[in-house]
Amino acid sequence: MDQWDFKKWRKKLGINQVAAGEMLGLSRGAVQNWENEIRPVPRSVELACLELLRRWKQRPEFGPVTLLYADGPVLQADTIPHSDLVLRCEPHPDNESAVSRVARLRESLNLHMAFIAEDDGTVIWSCPELLQECDARERGYSRRTEIEAPISTGGRSRRGHRP
Repeated sequence: MDQWDFKKWRKKLGINQVAAGEMLGLSRGAVQNWENEIRPVPRSVELACLELLRRWKQRPEFGPVTLLYADGPVLQADTIPHSDLVLRCEPHPDNESAVSRVARLRESLNLHMAFIAEDDGTVIWSCPELLQECDARERGYSRRTEIEAPISTGGRSRRGHRP
């Protein structure tokens, strides 16, 4: 990740340098150093940015997305007849629609696998995350508060101490 990739990431999320630093558990100065090419963006920060972007895409209004699920066990293709493959794909306008669909499917099916991907195939919600989100919604809670928590990159905090 170079300075331009980092800046594109920040602009995509619609955040300023201060907010980017806070999300990464670092100072605004660190962000400025990367964007001004004083220091290269560390690999740990690049990975944290990718995870924060994925979490950002978990917003209810993000879309369009595709829900992929299996209503039976997914076995090796050579052990079952081709007519019995059970992977289903459903387009949805946003995450809210797809997650709600999973919640409804769980009432009538024994889901063996379900995940939500964006149009390019990038997974936004893994199966465990998706099922946890459905459970949380049943209890009147959403993972969104957890998603907005900062990710520590292992660097120094603003006070000069390791987090």
